[in-house]
Amino acid sequence: MMGAEHKPEKERCFCPYCNTEIAEALSPYCLACKVTIFYCPACRKPLPRDKKACPHCGAEIKADKS
Repeated sequence: MMGAEHKPEKERCFCPYCNTEIAEALSPYCLACKVTIFYCPACRKPLPRDKKACPHCGAEIKADKS
C-alpha cells in the first residue's frame, strides 16, 4: 500500500463561557448559552471578552474604543 494520506483532524472550538462545542466555525454566538462569541484576531479561536491576551496564541487583545 502506498503512503496512506493522513487527513488532519478538524480542530474543535468550545464556548469560553459554557464550554459547549461550537458546531460552526466562527459562529457569532453560542447556541447553548446564547452569548455572543469574541474571537482572537490572530488565531481565530474563541475567548472571553475580558482577556488582555489570547490564552491560545498569546496575541495581545486590544479593546475596541467605539
